[in-house]
Amino acid sequence: MKRTCQIIIALCLPLVLCGPVRAQHSGPYVGAFIGGSALMTAKGSDDQGSFSLKFDPALLGSAVAGWDFAPSNPVGEGRIELEYTRRSNPLNQVKFVDGDFKGGGDLKVDSLMVNFFGVFHNKTPWSPYAGVGLGAARMEASGLTVAGYPLASGSSNVFAYQLGAGIDFALTSYLNLDLGYRFFNSIRPKFTEANGQTFKMDYLSHNAMFGLRVGF
Repeated sequence: MKRTCQIIIALCLPLVLCGPVRAQHSGPYVGAFIGGSALMTAKGSDDQGSFSLKFDPALLGSAVAGWDFAPSNPVGEGRIELEYTRRSNPLNQVKFVDGDFKGGGDLKVDSLMVNFFGVFHNKTPWSPYAGVGLGAARMEASGLTVAGYPLASGSSNVFAYQLGAGIDFALTSYLNLDLGYRFFNSIRPKFTEANGQTFKMDYLSHNAMFGLRVGF
């Protein structure tokens, strides 16, 4: 009995690790993702000088609609998609020359990106991909405070881009698991401080995403 179990495991293990080879999907698809967003410490500046802002990591949600290219097309293997993502990171700390102070409020970001991904298919269901996205982001300073006092408010629309990579796992010809990473960057958004001055800051974030894409 023990010998039989060992044989069964030996025969099934490659299928568990690699799975059956699926036909490659081509055509339209939709998808939904969840994940985490971690902002790098941001440099802020106004008429009084520079300071830094530290944000806490937070969840993100994303939805995509796109097109998988057919294997024989002249563009190459890959896909193009429209991606909407919502991020909201709490402000944890603001650091000035004279010390660190407790932050409050959230930086909310809605982005709309056009992504171009090259997909590297092989004889297994696992397919690595990499690419770039271009688009725009609406950033809102939602009740940002420092030491309990108002820091900045308002919203700003900015150009944004992202670099992405990940791995697809084909569950069926039309259903894919997607585990991905995005490095998201934008030009500096502008907000309004409590005293009316213009406040600018950097925005760079690391994003891990997990989701499903369904072709049809």
